[in-house]
Amino acid sequence: MSEQERETEEDEGRGPSDTAPLLPRRRPDCRAGPAALLLPSRLLAGLLLHLLLPGAVFLLVLTPAAAVIYLGFLCHSRV
Repeated sequence: MSEQERETEEDEGRGPSDTAPLLPRRRPDCRAGPAALLLPSRLLAGLLLHLLLPGAVFLLVLTPAAAVIYLGFLCHSRV
């Protein structure tokens, strides 16, 4: 093949790279189904963890502190 023919093929886009696959083929994975089903449950568990952890901190730490301050104002107010 001459240099001019190679340049013509490259210009027309008929090089050897046009027939090569872009990505390698994957073999079928039998765990794709269960993994796809576990993904939403993992997301839900993560969301609940991010919501329940601050809620538990608020209930266990901040609510008693707020109650003590509120009761202190009730007991020591001069109305």
